[in-house]
Amino acid sequence: MKKQFIAAALIAALGLTACGEAKTSEKTSEKATEATTTAEATEAKEAETEATETATEAVTEAAVPTELSDKYVDFNNMSFKYNGHLMTLGVSTLQDFLDAGLEPKDNYDKVWKESFHGDPDEAGCAIDYKISGLSISGIHLYFCNLKEEGTPMKDCVLCYVYYGECKTDKEKGAYSNNFEFSFPYNLTADELTANSGEPTYKKGEAGFFYTETSTVFTDEERSIGFSFDNNTDWTIVSVSMTWTP
Repeated sequence: MKKQFIAAALIAALGLTACGEAKTSEKTSEKATEATTTAEATEAKEAETEATETATEAVTEAAVPTELSDKYVDFNNMSFKYNGHLMTLGVSTLQDFLDAGLEPKDNYDKVWKESFHGDPDEAGCAIDYKISGLSISGIHLYFCNLKEEGTPMKDCVLCYVYYGECKTDKEKGAYSNNFEFSFPYNLTADELTANSGEPTYKKGEAGFFYTETSTVFTDEERSIGFSFDNNTDWTIVSVSMTWTP
């Protein structure tokens, strides 16, 4: 009888031990799942931060041009001149333009908190500065915040330029509004392709678009687009440049 009692006690003890081990295993599994979820969220946040930091580093480390390119399409030198000062997409800031004579329209010491995520038309664009005219015949400059944190608007970087004053240029025989590009003010489609090759794609007959995939925001593209007057002499109507890291 005593032996039976000891055996029963041993069986009960083993059952309690197994139950305890099962509960411990469940808790360990729950902790592991929580740790994995936390780690994944942390990795996602770190990846987003790293992309923004990489964009900033791309601007910092890029070789800064000192003169206009001899190529009309040059993604390593997306530059033009304003008031005789070289301005480069991805490098020049709004302050550079103000220093070159651009008239301020606002208090550009104000901090812009939205970061740039590859598309100048989205929230990262701090300023759409219209110099003249309508979008189809004027001049637009977009400046974006490439930093993770907020930055003064004057320190935002040029990411987009649209120049549509070509009709006026041809009437005057020179560029207007103190602008100058690497190509002539009366550029023809044939001169463009002779200098820079065939475009990546055409929009209709008169739109020539050259593109390059971004190295940081790989879903986005840098682009340089030309429009020509295909009703008369095939001379330039407008040009636009879009930059993303």
